[in-house]
Amino acid sequence: MGEIIKGICKCGYQTKELKFGAGMADFEHSRTVPAISMMTAEIVELDILSKSPNPQLVPYTDPRLHDQYCTCTRLEAWDTLLPTEGNYCPGCHQFRLRFESLALYD
Repeated sequence: MGEIIKGICKCGYQTKELKFGAGMADFEHSRTVPAISMMTAEIVELDILSKSPNPQLVPYTDPRLHDQYCTCTRLEAWDTLLPTEGNYCPGCHQFRLRFESLALYD
């Protein structure tokens, strides 16, 4: 089961609603995570199981986008973990972005 999430920062930056994980129909060949575009600094969805990933997108599962000292909880979809707090914010350039779960999808 996947989740609908949103990134929110104290600086006022917010993402659109994003998918995390996968539904029952596509979980074997698709896994969506939030990612930051190195060209636009926009947070978008990225399928990390894609056979032709976009090299300009860095997924928020990458440790470089997370505060290494944060001991927060993580959202989990199969073997994919996403930190809920201490993520890099493209708005203020600090590790203050948090991902909130809004709903589940199948």
